[in-house]
Amino acid sequence: MPYFAYLSVLHLYESFGWWHVSELRKIHFAEDWNELHHLLIMEALGGDALWSDRFLANHAAVVYFWILVITYFVSPSTSYKFSELVENHAADTYEQFYKENEELLKTIPAPDIAKQYYERGDLYMFDVFQTESPLGSRRPTCDNLYDVFVNIWGDEKEHVKTMEACSDYTNMGELVQSPHERYYGFNDDLLYPHETETE
Repeated sequence: MPYFAYLSVLHLYESFGWWHVSELRKIHFAEDWNELHHLLIMEALGGDALWSDRFLANHAAVVYFWILVITYFVSPSTSYKFSELVENHAADTYEQFYKENEELLKTIPAPDIAKQYYERGDLYMFDVFQTESPLGSRRPTCDNLYDVFVNIWGDEKEHVKTMEACSDYTNMGELVQSPHERYYGFNDDLLYPHETETE
């Protein structure tokens, strides 16, 4: 959820011509794509079975979205720090869960959506949000539910690192780079849409 809110504000900034940071948009889109797959995995496990759960989650998400939009609009660094804390808490929760239930989780097969995402999904998008890891360094297995929760825990830890990097960017101007940008050495933020390489 936070990454979609960040994308919305970044699009607004670009529409008004205030700020053009396409690398940041790409990273937040990849983070949002990752969180979408966490949601799809939880739904595949029955997390959306009750109408009351869906109703509460949908309405809470709308309120949370607007809180994040306003916070990010006013202070991106505060919003990034808040998301860092939330992601860290999520990582701790997933870690506790998979450690306490290891035996049982290893006997349950991984849902198809988890296998598709972690083993056959868009690996470019999977790499993009891991701003502090080398390109292609994380290729998790997904044989059972234990692997799924370990993978989600790993994703949350990567989100924490990315939020730290984004916070550093807003506070100190250190450019946040995806592993692709570091590896291939291109930076599309250096050229604005109205500029050409010959100017």
